[in-house]
Amino acid sequence: MGDKRLMFIGDSLTEYYDWHLRFPDYRVYNLGISGERVEELYERLPKVVSKIKEVDFIFLMTGINNIAMEDYDLLNVFRLIIKTLTLSYKDAKVVLQSLLPVNLYWIDNRQIEALNRSLKDIAEEYGAEYLDIYSLFITKEGKANPSYLLTDGVHVSNRGYEVWAKAVEEYLNRQS
Repeated sequence: MGDKRLMFIGDSLTEYYDWHLRFPDYRVYNLGISGERVEELYERLPKVVSKIKEVDFIFLMTGINNIAMEDYDLLNVFRLIIKTLTLSYKDAKVVLQSLLPVNLYWIDNRQIEALNRSLKDIAEEYGAEYLDIYSLFITKEGKANPSYLLTDGVHVSNRGYEVWAKAVEEYLNRQS
């Protein structure tokens, strides 16, 4: 495992977790950028690809900043991101992680669920994997689990990161 390389790429939800500490047996790249939207992530991909030549697993989660601004027209950019990652890192497993539910009064999580269904299709279309984190973050009633989010209703709590990281760990264990 020690020679395996993990790339986590996305927005603040990715950036604010210590993936290095959680996965000490891997070489970890945390490429989360707070406030970033999907278009901005796509724009920085050439720089990422030029700096990081080899990686074994790429875990992508982005889009919450678009959704917070009620911009749900992000699927075409996701296609471009996944296409770029799968073509640039032919030997890596690209793992598109679902968007997480939120506790924001102006956002209906059913819209996020619909986006996640489309994201799963995009992953399949480009030979990437899809990892459903969303379902781990909701209650039996279908609401975002408040103990997994901070009081802002968007950012992930320590408990939420434990759940998310465990799902990533289980995925990695299935790949061994």
